[in-house]
Amino acid sequence: MESGVPASGRTRAVLHRPMRWLEGIPEDRRIYALKLLGLAAAYYGAAKLGLSLAFMNSSISAVWPPTGIALTALVFWGYRMWPGIALGALVANSWTGIPIYATLGIVVGNTGEALVGAFLLRRIADFRPSLERVRDVIALALFAGVLSTMVSASIGVASLLISGDVSSSGIWEAWRTWWLGDAGGDLLVAPAIMVAITHWPYRRAPGQALEAVVLAIALAGVSFFVFYDEVPRAFLVFPFMIWAALRFWQPGAVAASLILAAIAIPLTANDHGSFAGFDLDQRLQLAQTFIGVAAISALVLAAVMTERQRIEGAARFISETLQRGLLPAHLPQIPGIETAVESRPAGEGELVGGDFYDWFESGIQSWDVMLGDIGGKGAAAARTTALARYTLRADAVHEDRPSHILELLNGAILRQAPGETCTVAYGRVSPKRGGGARVLLSVAGHPLPLVIRAGGTVEPLGGAGTLLGVVSNPMLADYRAELEPGDAVLLYTDGLTDAYAPERIVSQEELVAALERYAGNAAATIASGVQGVVLNGRPDGDRAPRDDITILVLRVPERGQPRRRRPVTPGTPAERRTAA
Repeated sequence: MESGVPASGRTRAVLHRPMRWLEGIPEDRRIYALKLLGLAAAYYGAAKLGLSLAFMNSSISAVWPPTGIALTALVFWGYRMWPGIALGALVANSWTGIPIYATLGIVVGNTGEALVGAFLLRRIADFRPSLERVRDVIALALFAGVLSTMVSASIGVASLLISGDVSSSGIWEAWRTWWLGDAGGDLLVAPAIMVAITHWPYRRAPGQALEAVVLAIALAGVSFFVFYDEVPRAFLVFPFMIWAALRFWQPGAVAASLILAAIAIPLTANDHGSFAGFDLDQRLQLAQTFIGVAAISALVLAAVMTERQRIEGAARFISETLQRGLLPAHLPQIPGIETAVESRPAGEGELVGGDFYDWFESGIQSWDVMLGDIGGKGAAAARTTALARYTLRADAVHEDRPSHILELLNGAILRQAPGETCTVAYGRVSPKRGGGARVLLSVAGHPLPLVIRAGGTVEPLGGAGTLLGVVSNPMLADYRAELEPGDAVLLYTDGLTDAYAPERIVSQEELVAALERYAGNAAATIASGVQGVVLNGRPDGDRAPRDDITILVLRVPERGQPRRRRPVTPGTPAERRTAA
């Protein structure tokens, strides 16, 4: 037949004609349809696997993975995915040889089970599929694994009872087998899919790739040994499950559970291992129960670890916020004086440290400088640090002698922070015209400051006073020192000498020798050089000091030498450096 359309064009038209109906369907509906078909296919494939292990009845299996697939689909995609579950269940149960009305009853039970489980998790439990909270693991086990599975077991067994495929005397055994099989799907398959989706790319846990390979091989070997030998040794897998949860958190817990199930179920089905000697359904029931308990135990332990990590992260954030607020981010210039600070709280992720420092203009041509150490860390240290800094600043306005200012701080600690202690080196610096400076200093239980003369000699400044916060009348005195051009004074906390105690304590002689080497250098060079002596050349982070380290250097520049100033940077609680 002739036509104005070329043969090749007619062929393409015929080929594309069946697809034209898709062009009128909105894209979101096409995606929805594809999701339904994909869910139905996955449900069907998993159902065929479960039915291959059915022994009591062609429709009842002690292993039923589709339950976990259906629950996960509704949790992530919503209730409207129920047709995919119903379609998959219908196709899977249509080949079991039971009447159509019994098949439809099972389909209703399987679909209702998934809907009830998703409703209980989403609306009642405020469920998060990442399973990073203990409450989420408990909710999954209780609402999905225990309660929702009763729906499918009850409706399904009732349908088989009506059709005559289950006798009245075998109702309880059939119901129990059905319920345990569905519970296994919710406790093993559902967590595996949820964690696989929510935890990608699996880099948060502390465990490394090589360790994961070793763990997987070890667990597989132990699982094979346990479930092949008839001597009951199933408990031997728990140390490896604990290892997986502690080091690899949720991904490790679900992966370990899948490895255990992949080995335990086939061997148990072939009458090997700890549950040998029973009929197939009983063996699989026991294996499913054991695997479910092991999986939930590992998930609970993993949730405890991630909750602890979350709490530590919150505490670290609060610590950093407090640290930035309690330590000055921007310090003023002192005319005629170089200043430098090196501050390093002890430990990685440590809570707020006990060291504090500050300087401010207290009068005409006078500047007050403080360096202190609170006897503690965390919230209590933060409170006492704030009290000390602002009390010293307030009292400096109307007091001339540092010893009197420290006495007022001592009274404030006794009244407002009883039980807390504080050491402080507090000085008033007055630059002199033509170069040099006068220092009036008082020390309250703090390491004595050291004066580094330009010629290379080092001498202590002041005398030991009483620790603040202990007695109402502390012994405090004022000491004077004259700084000439090129001279410097070093204030430091005891962490400088005790950073690696008791293995290594920096002696006064070592400290003096280090200062002698750096005499005449800029304030920043002295501060960093002295800290380098304490760290013994270790790179930052190689080994965390056991105590906070804070160094404050004041130096009078030599005549004609420009004052060196680096911009003040707040840094982080792990390490803060400022120099002026």
